[in-house]
Amino acid sequence: MNLKNIGKNVKQIRKSRHLTQEKLAETIDISTVHMSHIETGSVCMSLDCLLYLCTALGTTPNDILLGEFDLPVESQVRIADEKFQKLTADELLFISRIADLLNEIKLNR
Repeated sequence: MNLKNIGKNVKQIRKSRHLTQEKLAETIDISTVHMSHIETGSVCMSLDCLLYLCTALGTTPNDILLGEFDLPVESQVRIADEKFQKLTADELLFISRIADLLNEIKLNR
């Protein structure tokens, strides 16, 4: 687990919400020093802290942990299937063509 990337994600989301470290730390009831350590990747936050951060920032653990955990293939397929069910036939065809192009690019590397 790359704590620096997680910290970078927290910082980016915090800044996009126009919050200071001090205000966010106060909101989730941790010290400003601890907030700084989270954002620099110096510490591993607890699950409770992660959930409090998500609530305070109006985001999800996925957004904070993005890229830090590989989902099993079954989970990836389920997530894609849920998204595809909401698309029209034309949109699905478009995605299919994009997949074909990606596969073609991979073959030509």
